[in-house]
Amino acid sequence: MLHKIGAYVRVSTEEQAQVMDGSIESQQHRLKSFLDLKNSQESRWGKIVETYIDDGFSAKDTRRPAYQRMMKDIRSGKINLILVTDLSRLSRNIADFCGLLKDLEEHRAKFLSVKEQFDTSTPVGEMMIYNMINLAQFERKQTSERVSMNFHSRALRGLMNGGNPLLGYDKDPTNPGKLVVNEAEAAGARMVFEKYLELGSLQATANFLSASSIRPKVSEGRKYRHALVGRWTVNSVRHVLTNFTYGGLREVNKGRKHEDQEFLKPWQRYQVVKASWPGIVSEEVFYSVQKLLAENREKERDRFNKSTPQFYLLSGILRCGECSRALIGNASHGAVAIHRYYGHKQVVGESIKLSDFLDLCQAIS
Repeated sequence: MLHKIGAYVRVSTEEQAQVMDGSIESQQHRLKSFLDLKNSQESRWGKIVETYIDDGFSAKDTRRPAYQRMMKDIRSGKINLILVTDLSRLSRNIADFCGLLKDLEEHRAKFLSVKEQFDTSTPVGEMMIYNMINLAQFERKQTSERVSMNFHSRALRGLMNGGNPLLGYDKDPTNPGKLVVNEAEAAGARMVFEKYLELGSLQATANFLSASSIRPKVSEGRKYRHALVGRWTVNSVRHVLTNFTYGGLREVNKGRKHEDQEFLKPWQRYQVVKASWPGIVSEEVFYSVQKLLAENREKERDRFNKSTPQFYLLSGILRCGECSRALIGNASHGAVAIHRYYGHKQVVGESIKLSDFLDLCQAIS
């Protein structure tokens, strides 16, 4: 065979991938039909060695598992031709496409698009290919901007743009962009705020809640190890306390909160607006909690700055042989020295058997 072909197929959303006889099947059928035609015109023109399918991945970058596997096969010589239905399936980014062409040239391979059959060995063909990729990138950015502006408009009206319901709230069955108060859970949500203001500590609040009948809310289909058994952690308490939803407020562009707002476009700027749902706690209580959290963060930061830093290079890399969870650096203060070791993260309500701990210490020594 003249060409060892890697057929590349991609759809941008998981919904598209799940459609029976949808885009994935259509692309594969078009590629097979094209190959049959080429083999009928030229004997032994090529054969599909491998089909690479990225279902639910955008072409804005190359972080796609099947794409990376395909490029690895290009470098190993398993395939020498990438066949796609159209260029936008392969890439929608000029920089990535230039890198692809360089890799193909280095390994004496090439690509072919069924829709745009330009001869890249000529200046005109090369120009047309780059123009097509440029248009694909422009279309992707235009679509992304339209979606962002629509999300921004909804957020300014206090509506949600997806996400999971929180403790004390359920999604409005008549409008998924709104929340309704779940009265059975609302008292528990208020208790989180009240106890933190009373105790002044995330850990103490987590201890209290874990011992109470108040349980964290677990979204359907999700598996949270601590929440499933009703255990609160510092992170789960913090997640509730810092969520503006409870104050009847909506954060717009939360991910850009710490960026210089002057250099952002109007629909990218961070702001807080009134939500389309009522708050469970008053704004006064909510902002009192934020002030206390900020003060405690500052104290913790000051404590860390004054302490001697310790480095545990293998934290998160070492894994427990029993439960496969990550091990992190720990230290225990003895009578005459500090003993450092790797162990499980200390979590409220969890314990490690003494025999397991001794085995770990023996393994380290």
